[in-house]
Amino acid sequence: MRPPIALSHLTKISLAVPLFIGLFFASTLVTKTLRSASLTSVSVTSSNPRPSFRGALAAGNTVGSSIVTINTTQGAYPSSSSAQLVEGDILRIGNAGTLGSFTVASTSSNAVFNITTGLGAGQADIGDDVISSISAGLTVRFTTANAIANGRFRVLVPSVAVGVGNDGIPDGGFYDFGTVTPTVTCPADVGATYDFVASVATASTTTINGTLYHSYECAYSGVGAVGTAFDGTSQGAITVSSVINPAPKANHTLGTADSHNIIIQQLSSVFAVQDTTTVAVAVIEAVKVTAAVPPQITFQIIGLPTGTSACGVSTNVTTTPTSVPFGEISISAFTNAAQAMSVSTNASGGFVVTAIENDQLGRNGGACVGDPTVASNPNCIPDALGNGGAMTHTASAEWTNAGITNGKGFGYSLHDLNNTTTEAFAFTTATGNCTGTFCARQFADAENAQTPVTIFSDTTVADNENLYVCYRIVAATTTAAGNYENFVTYNATATF
Repeated sequence: MRPPIALSHLTKISLAVPLFIGLFFASTLVTKTLRSASLTSVSVTSSNPRPSFRGALAAGNTVGSSIVTINTTQGAYPSSSSAQLVEGDILRIGNAGTLGSFTVASTSSNAVFNITTGLGAGQADIGDDVISSISAGLTVRFTTANAIANGRFRVLVPSVAVGVGNDGIPDGGFYDFGTVTPTVTCPADVGATYDFVASVATASTTTINGTLYHSYECAYSGVGAVGTAFDGTSQGAITVSSVINPAPKANHTLGTADSHNIIIQQLSSVFAVQDTTTVAVAVIEAVKVTAAVPPQITFQIIGLPTGTSACGVSTNVTTTPTSVPFGEISISAFTNAAQAMSVSTNASGGFVVTAIENDQLGRNGGACVGDPTVASNPNCIPDALGNGGAMTHTASAEWTNAGITNGKGFGYSLHDLNNTTTEAFAFTTATGNCTGTFCARQFADAENAQTPVTIFSDTTVADNENLYVCYRIVAATTTAAGNYENFVTYNATATF
């Protein structure tokens, strides 16, 4: 945890008596269309064009560790960089019989990434598999070139040998069929022209020019037509679910896409190929975007003009951020002033603002030893005790009577402006010794060995949380004429 950051602000009270990565990830898909006199406007779009991951552990991994180091030797394994992984990817690590499931927490270098749990027994040996299967849906769009009756459309995706190309483990440079047969969704029927009757998915079933392909087919009855656009708009497109993307090809270069040819065909009723178009689909790593947000807190004390409505009264004094100049005060009526406090922070643990005065108000800044009363020290304006004499720096009390001895002195109340802040109390508090008109407290007194008290806080990030601190003062008839002052210090502390 970072140490708290604290901002302090000191307010002078003065008067005269006549008298403060994601990680976002972006992926890129490139589809190249090779047009002929056959099917036209052909494209294949992958829902996730990231490569699958198939690598191996390097030396130095230990059981229980959440830090994983992989073999980065180019060409030793299809995947040789953790840059091909993304936070949240599900990994299988280990060897036959000990493959465990893990989640990528973060990547830190080409050779190292972090997982959310530690490696288990048999999952930390040199050469153990590191596998992440990236499944994607394929959307195939095209326009027919010929009217072929009772035929079928076939999508061919490059594969390795039967038994390997459908084991659910990514293959370098080839798509894996998966252990569960993907779903082929055919377009909606087009009148009597195309009445789709069946879809079929078969692993590693067709060989063309020495390359093996998985086959995904949509058969139809009907006479067919020239120029029918199965583009997902005019008519539906063909979609194939959950094809496992290739792991990188041999000698793959990070940031340079591997290109894979996918063939789209139209067959006759006797399975003869009538029209063929090949497209190239690119598979490339996601782009990792990072940013750092430093811990921040802003704390402001804002002066308020005379006539401000604060804590249920209209203020008599214009304040500044650093002073509350009460000026000449009465011995029979309250003088009221206020300042606004504002806090913003990105601290997840929130903030606390505390306050403490250096001493009670002393004549010419002189010391007010201990906790003097109105009668005991004519050279001090003490902290007021409230209507009933129960007000302290930790206990609230109603303070509306300026004509009684307990009512003489200095104190404050609080006024929450946006109802998002947790204040220590409020001028409207109507419990205990408060009735809800002007509930108040004394400031904690440093000279009297009191500790700062919280005036407002929050437990999470804050955006311009505002509060009025309302100051109130009245002098006693026994207070000596002169100039009185003290200092109130506010401290804002954030927890990150």
